[in-house]
Amino acid sequence: MLAISVEPRRIVTVALLVAAGASGGARVAGAQATRPDVALPAFSNVYLETGTLLMDVSKLNPHFERLDLDAKDRPGYFTISNDAYAVGAGGYGIVMNRVGLGAEFASADIGSESSPSGKTNALTTSYWMGTVGYAMFTSWRLNIMPFVGIGAGTARLTLRDRNGGASPSAQDPAFDDIIAAPGEQSTMTGSYTMVQPGLAIDYIVLPTNSTTMGVTFGLRLASAISPNRTTWKYGGQTVFGGPDLGPTGGVIRVLVGFGGFRLSK
Repeated sequence: MLAISVEPRRIVTVALLVAAGASGGARVAGAQATRPDVALPAFSNVYLETGTLLMDVSKLNPHFERLDLDAKDRPGYFTISNDAYAVGAGGYGIVMNRVGLGAEFASADIGSESSPSGKTNALTTSYWMGTVGYAMFTSWRLNIMPFVGIGAGTARLTLRDRNGGASPSAQDPAFDDIIAAPGEQSTMTGSYTMVQPGLAIDYIVLPTNSTTMGVTFGLRLASAISPNRTTWKYGGQTVFGGPDLGPTGGVIRVLVGFGGFRLSK
């Protein structure tokens, strides 16, 4: 999922350009792939994908900076970037004519930072979501489908200190207490929910005019929203005072897969 922030207006512009190009390509191929005797179907698809993922770390990084403390009392961690590449897999099936139901799973390494004091903080995340869409435009080989995805994910924050020391042992520790004394290594997990409206553009390459299954290539343009508060855990215990953290902003993904359709009789 190209590590850039994408404005909604730019997403719409790119979507229209890609759709126009794909539609034009389908018309060029029409002489070889036209089947006037059947309705133009939407196809089902399974795929692997990669692309951008942006995490909202605006409320996480202040816990590393602690500008409210004297310099000598600060945790000593660098702030974490908000962008990453993600990889995943997914698929959808066409039901009820043009309605597509599907699911996706993706994982991303947001990155790690190491400070001169020997402290390292690393952030990764993974999420799944169910999707529902409607193939508003289809040609013999093209699906253009607005969709909405709803799912849940887990962020993993791993803190390391080369100097070791004791880690929090209190019941239900505070988020800042773990950052201040992570021991040799401590990992906290944060659970979040996510909504992702977007546009799916998929093209299927059919070996011959008589086949209905082939390799697919696609593009996803979406916007990630994490509406609920993040719930943090540490060693099975509840963590108090943790920040909100989740996917946000524009998402661009490219994919390759395998798909097909069933001709109506």
